[in-house]
Amino acid sequence: MTHQFKSIKWFIVSITVVLFTVFSPSAFSQGEYEKSGFKTLNTQADLNKKGAIRVTDDLNNTVKISSKPQRIVSVTLMTDEILLSLVDKSRLIAVTTLSADPEISNVAAEVIDIPNKLTLNVETIISLNPDLVFLANWSDAGKVKQLKEAGLKVLQFKSHTNVSEIEAMILTIARAVGETKKGENIVDWMNGKLDVIEEKLSSEPQKEKLTVMDYGTWGSSFGKGSSWDEIIKLAGLKNAVADFKSDQWGNVPISKEKLVELNPDILILPGWVWGDPTGADKFYKNIVSDPALKNLKAVKNNRVFRIPEAHKSSTSQYIVYAVQDLAKLAYPDIFK
Repeated sequence: MTHQFKSIKWFIVSITVVLFTVFSPSAFSQGEYEKSGFKTLNTQADLNKKGAIRVTDDLNNTVKISSKPQRIVSVTLMTDEILLSLVDKSRLIAVTTLSADPEISNVAAEVIDIPNKLTLNVETIISLNPDLVFLANWSDAGKVKQLKEAGLKVLQFKSHTNVSEIEAMILTIARAVGETKKGENIVDWMNGKLDVIEEKLSSEPQKEKLTVMDYGTWGSSFGKGSSWDEIIKLAGLKNAVADFKSDQWGNVPISKEKLVELNPDILILPGWVWGDPTGADKFYKNIVSDPALKNLKAVKNNRVFRIPEAHKSSTSQYIVYAVQDLAKLAYPDIFK
């Protein structure tokens, strides 16, 4: 069965200007395209063929771009990851500090030689004289205003929680930097990966989907409307907390007692803990050795796992790696 997102690809392309953070060295770079059979093409960008274009971001702000940007600043991890698959690094003069951390970034190896690793520092960004700046929709509004008042072109994007929206964002960013064809190639690559997963799952249908949930150090799980929920669905599983009310970030508070009651087939624990290099290991040991959790199916059956945080938390093209990771853990016989 063809992956469902492929069927809307060209519809997304046609409306891309109106649609629209966190360990793997195997980043999907321009070199990775060639390894994967998706070699990028040196096509003429829309803006080179047609003159100035207008691009609308997730806050409905429209930016007029008259030539292919050559001094790009990115201050979100998701746009760092997308841009490094779209443009030559010589055009990317600054990325976010998070991109250099291999625990949460899929492009840590690629950004080593990018000279500037930034947070949202207005003076520093202005001093770099960028021709296009990528920020998040939650970026400090006052600082964003200062950048715009300094005459900089700014595009802001959300951390989207489903593949179709991520694909639309990739296509919009690709258009903004004059690399439409490369954007289409990334979407094709994503859909190709997801097609393989879907085909393998359909080859051996399960009578009943296995239940899975993640469980964080704060005693919470991600529910409906989160990117994790999307990953679970695409991996052929059922989110054990999908029917619970979640907050604006998709979090569902889960007590230890509720965890025992839900009794998931598979339990996913953090692969990384902010500010604590040994935090993930300690948390894993605590969970699997906790007497109160000894009768959990996931514990009894040795199905307590961790997924690379750079994959699990990604809201760029690398989200497909998380789907792949989870499907392989859940159905090892199918994904040999």
